Amino acid sequence: MKSVSSAASALVLILLQASISNAFYIPGVQPENFKRSDEVPVKVNAMTSIHTQIPKDYYRLPFCQPSNGPKMASENLGEFLTGNKIQNSPYTLNMLTEAYCVKLCQVTLSKIEAAKLKLHIKYGYHNNWIIDNLPSAAVGLTADGKKQKHYAGGFPLGFIASDTHEAYIYNHVNIIIDYHQPDPAVEGYRVVGFSVEPMSIHHEFQGGYDWDGEEKEGYTKMLSTCPNNAHMERGMIRSNQIVQGDEKVLYTYDVTWQHSEVPWASRWDVYLSEDHLVPAQVHWYSITNSI
Repeated sequence: MKSVSSAASALVLILLQASISNAFYIPGVQPENFKRSDEVPVKVNAMTSIHTQIPKDYYRLPFCQPSNGPKMASENLGEFLTGNKIQNSPYTLNMLTEAYCVKLCQVTLSKIEAAKLKLHIKYGYHNNWIIDNLPSAAVGLTADGKKQKHYAGGFPLGFIASDTHEAYIYNHVNIIIDYHQPDPAVEGYRVVGFSVEPMSIHHEFQGGYDWDGEEKEGYTKMLSTCPNNAHMERGMIRSNQIVQGDEKVLYTYDVTWQHSEVPWASRWDVYLSEDHLVPAQVHWYSITNSI
């Protein structure tokens, strides 16, 4: 533990010295202001697991890809030193624009893809997404069914059913963004919070429409598994999306924008304390990677 703290201290020292000497540009030090409808990029980092300690490229699994293919989007010295692989994503977010069950893409799993995806779910791999240099918090449920956020480790790819031992993928995400407006008289908004609520939904189209994942009309067809102009809730899920060969997996997402009084300079506070659930020292090392 002592060596980890020493390494983290050294990294922080390097970054601070770099900023003072102007030898390096460190993104995240200056706030980024967005206007209404401005694109807010979502980036994906390597997947991680506490069981294997081996990070894996996000796009090694059958996920939706950007139209022009994945591109590296590494931004800071910490990412380079820790071997992270941050890339762009196909998710489209626009400041203050709500989104409801947007169809991202549909993938028909081959037997090999299903086996690979199932293995990563079994080993507890998590997605690590980033918006404006903030890593995603995960929204889950407590034992008594209440929602709770966790600010370290990303969010899981899926789950293994305790009774059947089948693997299920989280193919829908509710993306929740907290924003702050420093000056109400000036149009400018800053991202001060980012969380993801993953869900597993076996999607179906209204009228029994069968999409091949290629025809453009599929993107315009209504889903019977999503509410109209309302955000998805866990209680609305009829059945989960199983992982197996020849299964069609439709990826969807919601976007919710929430006003926050938290200023940009304080947006890291909840990451340090897990929203006061654990001592601050537990998380400060991982945060140095996003300075």
